[in-house]
Amino acid sequence: MNEPTGSRPDAAGTIFNLPSYRVIDAVDLPEGRRVTVAPTDPPGCPERGVMAKGAGSRRLQRNRDIPVAGAVEVMWAKRRWFCIEIRCARGTFAESTEQVPRFARSAQRLKETVVSAVVERYSRAADELEAAAREGLAALSARRERVRR
Repeated sequence: MNEPTGSRPDAAGTIFNLPSYRVIDAVDLPEGRRVTVAPTDPPGCPERGVMAKGAGSRRLQRNRDIPVAGAVEVMWAKRRWFCIEIRCARGTFAESTEQVPRFARSAQRLKETVVSAVVERYSRAADELEAAAREGLAALSARRERVRR
């Protein structure tokens, strides 16, 4: 029997395009779905840059994210970690990732999606306004020419 070697992609990485997370739980709700995710790698201390040791408490943080196959409520099982550096003034710190930075309540990709949609919409509106202005000026010039004759 032949089986592929290497790591298998996690559902969080495949479905949600969150490669550094894994799905812990998923529940179907009347208004959509609730998915609980957690980072796969231990973080480094933001102050000292050393790898963390022993995770402490865990709390669920609700994050706004883009809809994936319908409405999705993404819950992040966020942990508190201990810095192994004795002189670290911080001592403990909460997880943060590139996709959900420190103190953020929305995924970075949601912000990027909203910004690109707004920019696209307003650039399209600006193009339409510019075209309407050109047509309006052309029509105005044509009327002036008729009046002069």
